[in-house]
Amino acid sequence: MKKCAPNASGLIACVTLAFHGLVALAAPPGVEPEPQSNGCYHQPGAISPLTDSNAIRNLAAQAYIWALAPEFVYRFLNYNTLATAPVNKLAGFTDVAAWNNPATNAGDASVLYLNSMINLSGKQTEGGATELVLTVPPSQDPTQNPYYVVNFLDQYINTVGSIGTRTTLSTETQTYLIAGPQSVYQHDTNVVIRGKEFRVLPTGTNLNWMLIRIRADTLAPSSSPNSTANVYKNVVQKFALNTLDEYLKNGNQPIYQSSFEFTFTKEQLRRAERWQTQPTDAVDFFLQAGCSLVIRPMPTRDVGFGGMPLAHLPSWVAQQADATTTYENPSYGQQPTLDSFRPLGLTENGYAVPRNWGREQMLALQLGLEDGKLTLDRKLNAHPELKMGFWKYDTNAGTYANTFSTTNSNGYTLRGAIVLAGGSANLAVDAVYAQTNNIGLSPIQLSGNNAYKITFAAPTGHSPSLGTIPPLVLDQATGNPLGFWSLTVYQPDNSESAAPFLMQSASLNTAYSSANLDVISVDPTANTITVVNTDDAVMQASSPVFFSGSAAASYGLTAGQPYYIVADPTPGTSGTTPTITFQVSPIWKQKLSSNNVPIQSSGAAGPVVDLLPGSGSFQWRPIQAVSQLGSQQITSGLLKPNSDGSYTIWVAPKEKLPAEADPHNWIPTPSSAYYNAIYGSNSNVNTGIRLMIRMYYPAPGCPGPSIMPCGTGDATYVLPFVEPVL
Repeated sequence: MKKCAPNASGLIACVTLAFHGLVALAAPPGVEPEPQSNGCYHQPGAISPLTDSNAIRNLAAQAYIWALAPEFVYRFLNYNTLATAPVNKLAGFTDVAAWNNPATNAGDASVLYLNSMINLSGKQTEGGATELVLTVPPSQDPTQNPYYVVNFLDQYINTVGSIGTRTTLSTETQTYLIAGPQSVYQHDTNVVIRGKEFRVLPTGTNLNWMLIRIRADTLAPSSSPNSTANVYKNVVQKFALNTLDEYLKNGNQPIYQSSFEFTFTKEQLRRAERWQTQPTDAVDFFLQAGCSLVIRPMPTRDVGFGGMPLAHLPSWVAQQADATTTYENPSYGQQPTLDSFRPLGLTENGYAVPRNWGREQMLALQLGLEDGKLTLDRKLNAHPELKMGFWKYDTNAGTYANTFSTTNSNGYTLRGAIVLAGGSANLAVDAVYAQTNNIGLSPIQLSGNNAYKITFAAPTGHSPSLGTIPPLVLDQATGNPLGFWSLTVYQPDNSESAAPFLMQSASLNTAYSSANLDVISVDPTANTITVVNTDDAVMQASSPVFFSGSAAASYGLTAGQPYYIVADPTPGTSGTTPTITFQVSPIWKQKLSSNNVPIQSSGAAGPVVDLLPGSGSFQWRPIQAVSQLGSQQITSGLLKPNSDGSYTIWVAPKEKLPAEADPHNWIPTPSSAYYNAIYGSNSNVNTGIRLMIRMYYPAPGCPGPSIMPCGTGDATYVLPFVEPVL
């Protein structure tokens, strides 16, 4: 038997007490059984008409591919509720560019994030809301030049709403009523409640995920209007998420959060670890998928704006995949697929192992799950085509056809691959994600031990266009992109829901950082350093810092070398000047995943630096880690052009960076030598890397050049090739 129960914070926890045919499983280590049940189980399992092992294996492979999205969203809800924010709250981090940030999975260091796991069931134990009010700042402001996109995803990672610069350009604050499937307002496009007009965004599922991306130049100095500090203050803090009841009781005004960061106990963070990784056991996986289904049955045809002509659809509502004339909720139509999995024990009532199965059937179920994983791995890692510059991307992402059809590339298989690649994706008209693990025709995994270069030629305006700066929609007044593009280097790990990870080695590049804040004092007895606090980042354990000035050596510090703050600093003052006090270590040792990949937002410091009673003054600053480079650095003039107007970005370990490479154009990678210094010689830590180019607000396909197709044709823009540096 498996019990699932909500706790006071809205978390839905499932404890595995189910029978694997003949073997009873206990709850995972450290997970306490919940005291009550919300019906997320049925016991004993039904008698299944399916006992043939080959048929079970084939069906289980399809069930895994289909169930991966609802299982992920359910698991991510549990993880975030214990480690990020309570349900129906916004969460974000000011220092999102840091390599060890917990902001979101597959974090992008070109933006600041606001993340919210949403439950609209109306049950008090699950968040208590059937409607939420989302308040967003102006998306058009010449003084701030903001760009943002609110990606609202349902339980099956279908985008049901997109709010922001592309769809709802405005010079004023806007308010949206997010209406769940039980809401009386779900069929209205606009509604007036107590004199206040709301735009309505309906969703057909109780469990949802909202991810807001706000452009910020994480490599800009704090004085820049596009710096993370200023964007956080002037844009990010103007988002609000309230229940409708809270909003109305506050006089039709939003209640803004004083902070987007929440504090969790060590016990909560320990419990969160269970939800970070996808279960490898088939029964555990399907139990979690079943819990997700119990939270909300399948959307019906008439949910929300079902049946509305596409011409009448509000700009902030995303139409479903393959839509032609009328709108349907993107997740409507999956019921026949779910029904086909009933012989496996997976239904809208949860999951239970059929009572007439034995070890042979259980083995087939497990092998089917492995087959499904292999199918998605092959789709993710299939070698890119020459016509795409050997990059992989899909302009069908964002909403997914409810089919396994091999003739439709935009079905469950693509959806599952997107989950493994990073959890979810925007609509392609909002963002295209191109990635590669290989060079050209080579099947060899890209490695942090090697050096590569990617050169973006100056735009020609001609179509087709090869290897130029990515074409985006431009601001007609300034000629600058309304969105942005960036090249990010990750460490991939399909076993982790928060992967792929930003790399610790990004802290090796200090070209975008300036150590110009005073060190006030050094205490060699306590090995602490007291410094003038910075206003452009929140310092915490693992934050990378560096020092400058010849006097640093007399205190036992090496100027220009990255150090990591050992524990959250102690705030104080020196006269009227805010200060912080901390210890530093030259090493931060992250936990390793089952694939031997360092896990982002984990670990502890190495040995504390033994400070000396030196003399003289020196300076410090947090390091603005370079894990991505792109259009924002071109606009700021910091990315260095070649003589012909092109830009070359170098991806390489420090020891192999060519002499001609300007550090402003360098993304450092972790090599075996780098990891051996942290984990010990011959540590064999995984050094595989993945390159991803994001293009937010890409130029439309017609006319080209564009990465978006024009009609049924291919894209008229081809990304530049990745070149090995020998």
